[in-house]
Amino acid sequence: MELDERDILRGKKFIVGKWRVDYIVNAFSNDLAHIPASEFKSDDGSDFTSLTFDFYEDGKVTLCDTSKGKTFDSTWEQTDMFEYRYDVGEFFPIPEGTFRDSVEKLNVADGTYLVFSLGFLAIALKKESDGVVTEPKDIGDIEGEAGDEIVGTYSVAKAFAYINDEFDLFTEEEVRADIERKVKAGEEADDSFLRSFNTKVIFTPDHMVEQWMKLPDGVTEDMLKEEIESGGIFAVRDGYACLQKNEWKCVDGKYYYDTKEQRETFGEKLSSWDELVFEDGLMKFGDGTMMLKKD
Repeated sequence: MELDERDILRGKKFIVGKWRVDYIVNAFSNDLAHIPASEFKSDDGSDFTSLTFDFYEDGKVTLCDTSKGKTFDSTWEQTDMFEYRYDVGEFFPIPEGTFRDSVEKLNVADGTYLVFSLGFLAIALKKESDGVVTEPKDIGDIEGEAGDEIVGTYSVAKAFAYINDEFDLFTEEEVRADIERKVKAGEEADDSFLRSFNTKVIFTPDHMVEQWMKLPDGVTEDMLKEEIESGGIFAVRDGYACLQKNEWKCVDGKYYYDTKEQRETFGEKLSSWDELVFEDGLMKFGDGTMMLKKD
């Protein structure tokens, strides 16, 4: 699974900090009971609570056995949504192979524990304290660059539509052809998907994104005046109404625009800024519901 920036930040917040062994599970036991780490004694009388892992945001980890006064500095990385790996090094004298691989693999269990396997034992770590994770700056808080290359008027090249039992991006020609096919076949044809192609998006030199929609038939001057006065639309020009104005900026050669959407996931506030990505010369826009081409 490919991790995005949010996955990586969320994973970093989860793991960074100090962890200590909390319980052990013996794979050969009848009930697979969670044995408290303090009760699982070694031959010298020490127990697993002496093992701690300190994970840092820069990908470093310090392994410590307080009963022996032994520490080892190593590295870690996130390999999946709920999986991490670290280099055990010489901390545990384990030869290369599947046994060592199991020790170096950390899986998230019950959203709380990090678990690795040591032979027939499952070792569960529980977090004692959080470490420091530096929050990345939001695009909205970063000063932008000129980025004049993006300035201009864009039309919708592709938009989401439902054709042949598939909801995907299609051109206006493909949507019209599907409607004509359904009409000829006596089927119900939905032309609402064509509305997206009545949109114009203008990136202005003063770093604003204006979204213009073609005015439907029957709209009167009084209706437009009322909408402008109430703030429903910003302006009217050449048969189009400006329905939305957002900010755009260029940061480190990449383009972003402020969707003004209130977003969060798992109680975490997310940025309202989306990157403007180009694919085959077309700009992905509106959460990927449209692909724009420069006029």
